[in-house]
Amino acid sequence: MGVLLALASGSCGGSRQPAGNTTPEQPVVPVASAAARTNLHAGDYVLTEGPETTGFNASTSLDNRGALSVAAMTGFAACVGRSGADPKIEPLDSAKGPYFATNDNLVFMGSVAAVYPAEVITEAVRIAADPSFPSCVGDLLKRGYTEAADLPEGSTFTILSTTKRTPPAGVTALTRVKASMTLDGPAVPMTFDVMFVFAGQVQSSFLVGRVFDAPDQAVVNRIAKQIVRKTANQ
Repeated sequence: MGVLLALASGSCGGSRQPAGNTTPEQPVVPVASAAARTNLHAGDYVLTEGPETTGFNASTSLDNRGALSVAAMTGFAACVGRSGADPKIEPLDSAKGPYFATNDNLVFMGSVAAVYPAEVITEAVRIAADPSFPSCVGDLLKRGYTEAADLPEGSTFTILSTTKRTPPAGVTALTRVKASMTLDGPAVPMTFDVMFVFAGQVQSSFLVGRVFDAPDQAVVNRIAKQIVRKTANQ
């Protein structure tokens, strides 16, 4: 199931204007200075094995298909219609966490993290509050699926809905994406809870997906707690 979850590393596609906003916005994601330095390590802020991942098998040999690309945040800026946002910001450090799945592969999780100058993270919080943000998350999920390697010819991935939901404590934003996909049989419904923590200099993005049903809230809360605890330590 992991190959179905690849997400795009670039923008969401065409830009869109935030609801209710008729005035073009100024660029909100500053370009990271070449002189910017940090002693933070992105690998300290991804989901790793622990009590929170009980019942899941971890794999570091598989490409992490369970979370947004570390480059996705600059795509969000363009996607929500923030004209002039620089699409070429590079993180100071980035990392992918293990891919997690249950034995039956019906529930899966993954994460990525990146370190940026603090002003980039501050603007990321504003972007995540934009009304268009959930739609951008869905666009990235679909783009990632359609660009994933080794998918059977004729596979489809359809976004059914994207909804902003109240995130667990300490999480900046949570988008629930309902989708339908086909491989070589009937369409299969899936639900993804895609979460983001923007704090200090760290962006940690992580996802819980489940086939047929919505992710278990207890699982979502457990892994969120691990990420929030880690991002608090900067």
